[in-house]
Amino acid sequence: MTRFVTAEEFDEVTREGFWIADFMTDHCGPCKMLDMVLSEIIYDNPEINLAKCDIEKSPAFTERFDIQGTPTVLLMLDGEIKKSFSGGRGRDELEEMISEAMYG
Repeated sequence: MTRFVTAEEFDEVTREGFWIADFMTDHCGPCKMLDMVLSEIIYDNPEINLAKCDIEKSPAFTERFDIQGTPTVLLMLDGEIKKSFSGGRGRDELEEMISEAMYG
């Protein structure tokens, strides 16, 4: 499931299950490329949820998560941040990171 999430609802939305929190902007080229990879992963793995977090619409994200650039991604399990990274990643590398975050 993909959901656009505001800073105010972030904790409630991501508190259960596995979530990829994608901090992005609409005009960011690397964000659009990463979005294609994330969309494929979400399509193939329905147990993974995607929270799209537009930092221009909800600027509180930048301070809370110390976001220096986009895209920035948090891999979260039941509300706990397991891994994070900034910049784009290929599908294979991202799937490996997701597996580590989900299963230890």
